[in-house]
Amino acid sequence: MGTAQDAPIVLDRRQGERRQRVQAAEEERRLTDRRRPENSDLGEVGGFLAEGIHLRGALHFSGAFRVDGHFEGEHVRGETLVIGEHGLVDAEIRVEILQVSGQVLGNITAKRWVELLESSTVTGTIRTPRLMIWKGAIFNGTCDMPATQSPENEIISRQVIS
Repeated sequence: MGTAQDAPIVLDRRQGERRQRVQAAEEERRLTDRRRPENSDLGEVGGFLAEGIHLRGALHFSGAFRVDGHFEGEHVRGETLVIGEHGLVDAEIRVEILQVSGQVLGNITAKRWVELLESSTVTGTIRTPRLMIWKGAIFNGTCDMPATQSPENEIISRQVIS
């Protein structure tokens, strides 16, 4: 005669199917998760302020510029600014795109977006239509998120102001 150990194990097939659907949904969610750095839009770095370099003044650039050193001054103007983990910018920043891993002391205006990565510390006002703050980032200040302007509206507003 059979014992309890010899009894066949019956698995509910429906639970297995449900588990597979849940796992598939979780995998899909993980793959389509938008919570990852926006590295693809940054472009090729055309200028660089290396770690250990301290620069004072005003910084104007086109394309992408990376700061791993210390910049102190009136303002930073350009298209894409990347502040590395050891970078420090103590100035007003006006760019299209900003990605911060280091430290910023000053107000930020970005026409497209600002991304504060895990190791970043920002003190000041951020004005941008799109802001991403990663877990671990420190932001002390205020944020103003205006609606994104289309190029046509920007041209019209410039003509009205002139």
